[in-house]
Amino acid sequence: MSDDRSGIKHIERRVSQALLFLIPTIFIIFLLVFRETNFKTFFETLNYKYLLYLIILMLVVWLLDVLRFSLIISFSRSKLSFKRSLEIILASFFGANITPFYSGGIATQIYFLSKFSQTIGKSTAISVIYMILTLIVYLVFSLILLFTPHSFITGLREDFFMGLAIFVFVLSFLAFFFMLYPKKAEKIVDKLSMRFSLGDKKREKIRVSIEEFSEGLKFFFTQNKFFVALTILITFVSQTLFFLFTPVSFMALSIPFSFKEVMLTQIAMQFTTSIGATPGGIGIIESAFAAFFRPLAGGKTAQLTLLWRSISFYIPTIVGSFFFYKLLHEKKL
Repeated sequence: MSDDRSGIKHIERRVSQALLFLIPTIFIIFLLVFRETNFKTFFETLNYKYLLYLIILMLVVWLLDVLRFSLIISFSRSKLSFKRSLEIILASFFGANITPFYSGGIATQIYFLSKFSQTIGKSTAISVIYMILTLIVYLVFSLILLFTPHSFITGLREDFFMGLAIFVFVLSFLAFFFMLYPKKAEKIVDKLSMRFSLGDKKREKIRVSIEEFSEGLKFFFTQNKFFVALTILITFVSQTLFFLFTPVSFMALSIPFSFKEVMLTQIAMQFTTSIGATPGGIGIIESAFAAFFRPLAGGKTAQLTLLWRSISFYIPTIVGSFFFYKLLHEKKL
């Protein structure tokens, strides 16, 4: 019991530290990024039919994420109610959105899975597979961006888009290489640790992470092929629907747009999460979205950024915080 309490206090302290950064930063972002927005005009001109579609789309994405999470849990021959899976996924939104590179999402899943139904080993495997699915999707979407004709992207914007796509492709490729060949990865880590003077603890942490991801990848692809394919398909559908937040936001604000142009731009923009070193990419994502879509949205760029970021980040973070604290203080069964 004392270990649980000390663990809870440690997590609460880390969350509090993150929120001390997050809350004032969000306030500053609203002042800087959204200062162009006349909120009275924004709500008067907003098409509430498309706003409803946005909310429905957001809820469907959440449910699909829970569904694939539940399928992964079933691979491990474990039982967890759909309700509990939903709570853990929503809580992981909060954990991800208050940490750099969204790294807290997988840690939140492991913590609550191990708290309520799984061993640490199974919890890690489940969360690792969930992350691997995201990597697969990012790998494919980076190829789509690289090889789909996009004559509307020119100059520095094209260089930046292509640079992001290549960066994400290389990052995903290396991640899968490390997972497929953990021993070779360990040798590379050892060489890098000597070159950059990494401590033994950091090197061991990297080594353990590589082994966990390698075991998770092998375990996932040894399951029933139909369910593996179904889980990957659900992940693609979920991410595609997430990308649809942007064109629907355009429609909600009555901004004329090209669907192909907006979707390809959104894919490129989404890759900025890979370099979003602030908690939840705060500041970086808003600025990148505004920069990417200003040529398409013009004077409504700030309104578009506000609407898209609310659906994709602010609302999930607020809802997730409720479930995070609910699960954190809930006793084990």
